[in-house]
Amino acid sequence: MEKLKELAKVCTDAQRKLIREMIHDAADYVRAVVVMETAASNIAGLDSDAAKDALATTDRARTIAHDAFIASVNVVNRICDKHEFPRIYTGGDARREYGDFAMVLVTEIFAKRS
Repeated sequence: MEKLKELAKVCTDAQRKLIREMIHDAADYVRAVVVMETAASNIAGLDSDAAKDALATTDRARTIAHDAFIASVNVVNRICDKHEFPRIYTGGDARREYGDFAMVLVTEIFAKRS
């Protein structure tokens, strides 16, 4: 978060908005994972079509949230490049690594809340 605050100092209003959206997308993704994992654990062993549909719906929502977060991270990294600022995300292309980065952001915000 400190790196993001430093980046924001050299950004336009529109770029700062994109940074905020990336942080919100991180939280949305973490929430989507929790919803999906809760649904999976609550309906484990159930064979009804409704249970399978519910799990499929939460999985789709998680995938959409994950894709949005990945896109946002890539946008913010391009902003970093434009300002010759160190990239915010330096992990690999694996979706799991992006997901872990989302959790790092959310955890840091939660830990430093006032």
